[in-house]
Amino acid sequence: MAGTVTVACKIANGLMLRVFKMIDDVEPVLGGGTRKVKRAEQVGDAVRIQGPGAALFGKNPAYPVVAGFALTPNVDADFFKEWEKQNQDHEAVKAGLIFAYDKPADVEACAKDHEKQRSGLEPIDPDKPMKGIERGTKEAA
Repeated sequence: MAGTVTVACKIANGLMLRVFKMIDDVEPVLGGGTRKVKRAEQVGDAVRIQGPGAALFGKNPAYPVVAGFALTPNVDADFFKEWEKQNQDHEAVKAGLIFAYDKPADVEACAKDHEKQRSGLEPIDPDKPMKGIERGTKEAA
């Protein structure tokens, strides 16, 4: 995979994506001496993926938001593929809250298809409380 992708993210504050490689290292042990261990070492810089938080609260972010997904263009395709591989068990990946395509039109179409997908971090509408929640009165305050 080469080039860049556009990443769609429905996690309100977005994410900082990082990839790692395992390296051989040594660590001290109690009583003296060392032992060989594997340690994760970050590869390259972290990549900031935008989230739709500002749009959820009625503000106009400086990046596009489509169907509740914030779009971050020009993310290195190989980087995102490796991040996705390393994080395949992450709840956001499994729930479809973050995904990428090389064509912006494909990302927008997928975002529209998953518009009803909820992250659980959406703001509460005080006029439509959740089941089991009753709106308080001014006298109660």
